[in-house]
Amino acid sequence: MSGSALITRPVKLNLTQGLHIRACSRVVALVGGFNGSVRIRYGTRTADASSMFDLMQLAALPGADLTIEGQGDGVESVLDSIEQFFSKTSESAS
Repeated sequence: MSGSALITRPVKLNLTQGLHIRACSRVVALVGGFNGSVRIRYGTRTADASSMFDLMQLAALPGADLTIEGQGDGVESVLDSIEQFFSKTSESAS
């Protein structure tokens, strides 16, 4: 992870139920196995994307403007996955 640049992206949370327990669980699964760090910011709050507790504390509602950021080898792919998930209107949407 050392030497890799921090990548930051703005994203809108389109999930109709916001960042609730199932959505948080999905984010944790998306970053699982990634050997780097991913954080999500909402307003003044920041969460480690691998921590269900941290993500729940964001209490992000539908339509929220979030910032996802990460660092490490392959981080672009992880951020792409999170961005695509947040862009959906439902968790079951393809």
